[in-house]
Amino acid sequence: MHWHYLDSELEGFSALTPALEGTALVLQKIRDCRTELDPQELVEIQPMAQRRQFEFASGRHCAHVAQKIVGLSPQPVLRKRRAPLWPDTCIGSITHSDTIAGAVVSTTLRGVGLDIEAADRVEEKLYRVLFNDAEKAQISAADFDAATVLFSAKEAGYKAIYPIGEKFISFLEAEIILQPADQTFTIRYLGDHEPNRALENGYGFWRENDGQIMTVFVIE
Repeated sequence: MHWHYLDSELEGFSALTPALEGTALVLQKIRDCRTELDPQELVEIQPMAQRRQFEFASGRHCAHVAQKIVGLSPQPVLRKRRAPLWPDTCIGSITHSDTIAGAVVSTTLRGVGLDIEAADRVEEKLYRVLFNDAEKAQISAADFDAATVLFSAKEAGYKAIYPIGEKFISFLEAEIILQPADQTFTIRYLGDHEPNRALENGYGFWRENDGQIMTVFVIE
């Protein structure tokens, strides 16, 4: 995987990651990137508030840069059911926190998901709707912000599997198993929609930098 930073202070996210051919991940600070959008994407943002336009445009700008890195001409990334609609030449994932936007694009993977969350955003009162007993035990045993990592890992997994399974997955249908020693994770699928079982063939990793947690999940 090729990592590219449009802001140097985000380089702290970088670490050893799987060698993924034809895949690029791009990160940047959220700012006004509306002039970088395709005309079709500009139409999409018209009803949005200005802050949401900045978030949308920053994520799409990252996606266009990632498309170029993997050898593609930048194509618009529109929306279908509020999810990114990727051109036939690639798959990908777009995300943002309050301050950072990112996108990952691949011409070789079957599925990929990217998520960024502010650290310590998951309050304990939400555990009962987000995590099963095994995941709560991982939180109790961890010496890091495992709750946010688990939540972000679920989000990354959902983004990777949705184009394959095309069905919503509840938080309690996917159990995250963390390997803290190397900051990787796998997902156990607990539901009954067979295409979503492809989650169990994937793997993910997380990185933390300056109060932000990023997760990536890959299905080859």
